[in-house]
Amino acid sequence: MLKPIISMMFFLLATFLPASERPNVLFIAVDDLRPELGSYGTKAKTPNIDALANSGLQFNRAYCNQAVCGASRVSLMTGLYPEFTGERTYHVTDWRKRWEDVVTLNQHFLANDYNVVGLGKIYHGTGGPGVDPQNWSEWLRVTATQYASPESRKQIRVSRSSAPGGRDRRRGPATESADVPNDTYADGKRAVLGAEKLAELAKNEKPFFLAVGFTKPHLPFVAPKRFWDLYDRDDFSMPSNLGVPPGYPSYASNVNAGELRSYSDIPERISPSAFPASLNKRLIHGYYACVSYLDHNIGLLLNALAESGKADNTIVVFWADHGWKLGDHSSWCKHTNFECDTRVPLIIRVPGKHKDQHQTDALVELVDLFPTLCELSGLSMPAHLQGKSFVPTINNPKLSHRAFAYSSYPHGRRGAKPVVGHSIRTDRFRYTEWWERGSDLIVDSVLTDLAVDPGEITNVLNDNKDFAKQLSQRLRKRVTSVRKN
Repeated sequence: MLKPIISMMFFLLATFLPASERPNVLFIAVDDLRPELGSYGTKAKTPNIDALANSGLQFNRAYCNQAVCGASRVSLMTGLYPEFTGERTYHVTDWRKRWEDVVTLNQHFLANDYNVVGLGKIYHGTGGPGVDPQNWSEWLRVTATQYASPESRKQIRVSRSSAPGGRDRRRGPATESADVPNDTYADGKRAVLGAEKLAELAKNEKPFFLAVGFTKPHLPFVAPKRFWDLYDRDDFSMPSNLGVPPGYPSYASNVNAGELRSYSDIPERISPSAFPASLNKRLIHGYYACVSYLDHNIGLLLNALAESGKADNTIVVFWADHGWKLGDHSSWCKHTNFECDTRVPLIIRVPGKHKDQHQTDALVELVDLFPTLCELSGLSMPAHLQGKSFVPTINNPKLSHRAFAYSSYPHGRRGAKPVVGHSIRTDRFRYTEWWERGSDLIVDSVLTDLAVDPGEITNVLNDNKDFAKQLSQRLRKRVTSVRKN
């Protein structure tokens, strides 16, 4: 059993470095952000994040372990795979009750005499029991309006009045461009508060672990007008990878983009593949505006760190919980095993490193962050961790870390047993199998050569059966090892 092991090891924890020599950690989490950043080669205008990448190490092949908020975040913060914990929903409500003895990342730094402060979306949600409140030195909260314009608020009222039984089954509009100050919305307030708290923590002799979570570019795509004005909507278009690999099951493709459909200005009875071009362009424009708004807010934190005088002794970690479809595969949102859903941006800046090389193609997983931060900070590692430290790759970006990155996602099937999609991403291929839950019977499988087809719309399994069999064996071995501890 895991609980006795965790409880015993928690009391045996010891640091390898005295407090005076330990680095600080600025831990920046982002919601629903795919690698749609300037430093990753896109047209997004993100000068602050780009500067961080150019002074740190950008991971070009980082992957989440399940492409939904709650499951991904609990996995990272506990160092345990969703396949092991069973924490697979987007809310993961009451996860702490089910794992009361697990040592979380924030808890581990707190036990090792750090000032551990959190605000925003680190776990799913920004307050309440889901944020592991007892294991922070301080948890900060901000309140702000979700929409700023009267038109948006009117849409919410209309949606509520037209909902069946008068109940609110709808949200407001999917986008808003309002000419308002940056701190009108919650993310702007979090950036200001985070910068103030960082300046305060920097004056303390104890090292700090400051976690700041931003919600944008999560829906709705709401950002001050100045960030929308950075782009010309006519420059946006749908991606070329509108198809789905032959044999990719419809139940695992998120063809209806249900999360997006809950917004009041999204057609209810039209397939996303038939959305009008004007709507598609508005959504993509909104996503980019939110990304640039995010970049501005991160810039406030990084500037505060520079002004604090602690930048030379502070590890900066920038990560997103999962990717997102921007019309890819004729759909939107996440909730699948596709490359665009599981690949995430990850940038780490470690004092004294990254003098020559600022990018790596090493395959890493978000579950690897917990042990990596332990090693970088001179802390011992809790025995339960299932990830592995990629500090060797930080020291030498040319070194590989994993032979493949593993992710999974559960799906229901109408009239049949539910399945879990298990996927591995090798240097060149993505291979996915859907296993019947309870029996592990393989019901569907797909193999895509991403070197030839980066958009992932083809299936080369029938032409590579022997190779697919090898990948299947490696995948099964990985899944069964993850289930054990």
